Amino acid sequence: MNAPLNANPVDSPPTQAMPAPGRRLSLLNPVKAGRADSRAGRNGPAPRLAAQTALLLADFLALSVALVAGSLLEILVTGGSAPLHALAMAVYAPLFVAVMGAYGLYRRGRRRLLGSSFPDLGQILHSVAVSSLVMLFVAGGLNRWLGLPRIDRTGVLFVGLLALAAVPLARRGARAVTLRGARTGPSHVLVVGSGMVADRVMERLAQSGEVQVVGWIDDNTYVDQLPSPRFDQQGRLPDLLRVVKENDVDHVVVAFTPTSESGLAMLLRALPSDVRISVVPRMFDLISVRSNIEDLRGLPVIDVAPPELGPVDRFAKRALDIIVSMLGLAILAPVGLAVAVAIKLTSRGPVLFSQPRTGRRGKTFRIHKFRTMEAGAESRRLSLSNEVDGPLFKVRSDPRMTRVGRFLRQTSLDEIPQLLNVLVGEMSLVGPRPFIVAESAEIRGWASKRFDVRPGMTGLWQVSGRNDLPFEELCRLDYAYVASWSLWWDLRILWHTPGVVFRRKGAY
Repeated sequence: MNAPLNANPVDSPPTQAMPAPGRRLSLLNPVKAGRADSRAGRNGPAPRLAAQTALLLADFLALSVALVAGSLLEILVTGGSAPLHALAMAVYAPLFVAVMGAYGLYRRGRRRLLGSSFPDLGQILHSVAVSSLVMLFVAGGLNRWLGLPRIDRTGVLFVGLLALAAVPLARRGARAVTLRGARTGPSHVLVVGSGMVADRVMERLAQSGEVQVVGWIDDNTYVDQLPSPRFDQQGRLPDLLRVVKENDVDHVVVAFTPTSESGLAMLLRALPSDVRISVVPRMFDLISVRSNIEDLRGLPVIDVAPPELGPVDRFAKRALDIIVSMLGLAILAPVGLAVAVAIKLTSRGPVLFSQPRTGRRGKTFRIHKFRTMEAGAESRRLSLSNEVDGPLFKVRSDPRMTRVGRFLRQTSLDEIPQLLNVLVGEMSLVGPRPFIVAESAEIRGWASKRFDVRPGMTGLWQVSGRNDLPFEELCRLDYAYVASWSLWWDLRILWHTPGVVFRRKGAY
């Protein structure tokens, strides 16, 4: 007998009877007629072409701006006297776009569950560098033959730096516009599987706001770990092709299911070629962006990155902490001053709040934050009921919070002073969440691995739900971060943090 695909003992309580196969209600879009009306225009080649065109136009505009602005900066620095020639530099934008296309930057994003420019940053960097070198040679020839403006190495540097900032921002804007478009709409995602992992996948997808979760499909469900009632079962696995067609599904995510591998593989192979498929690996807690796929004579094998930082990695992480914290303190100084004045004018007590927290290797340090509660708030803690599980103490509408403090918590402005903790080496920009000493004492076993690294101002917990996360999930995310750390992962978390803070979800 074949072993279940992605079977996991955590997800294997006894099974129970399934609901009727005909149940096909979608909680996120219960009016099926409305979805059917949009089906013809949303999922065909025309909308995909429109999305690609929007991305291409965004790149073209961003590169044109970078080329003109970079040329103007060159003129200002070198003392040139032909600013009008800078406008003609936009003629090289198609060259950059062509090279980016050769790097696959207009087709790779279609396979992703969530739209993000961060995974493409490496390819964008390479393509911009190659395009800039080609432009140096082409500009020299066009200057001799047609009299078009040329650009020197200083100008190329300015153009490259501006392009690396402008292109990702333009791509994010293009994706936001495309997502709101009536014809394209959000991607429809169906989860194959049931149980805790399937529920976790659907929750993460729903929280992103970028996709529409149709529901889940499976033959056997788990009694104690059924997916949340927020998501509807769309049928059994033999109904997969029909459910995909009727619900206009364009992305299928395979989570843990007790169905045999061979049977499920046959059903997935029968799906239309334009339906994308993603698989949650069995040992997903150990696999990270540093993991690689190796070919074992036709059998893909995923390696697990070693849970340790080498000397170069540690140096790079600490250098990033020092540079960003110094820049952050300098740039945010006026904001911090305004926050301090607002706190002092609206409530009695000190501006800063300091508290012992447990850091790397279990050592205690004092964390610094702007005060968000009334003076003497700790003495009123016993009169309040904890609203989160585990040893953490959180109250959604905490009466001890000041008006200014509530705003500071929602926007994370109260954490600006923690840049001082980062600068002196007590914290890092990215890492596990810093717990108070009493809460840290409750963390044992595999979860205590979080103390191998410095706690962070942000981390996987911040970009995955913040205070809405259950304690067990928070510990799992901290362990996953420590066990599979990479500088690229740190940068990715930093990239996504501003968007999470801006939405204010889970902040209290």
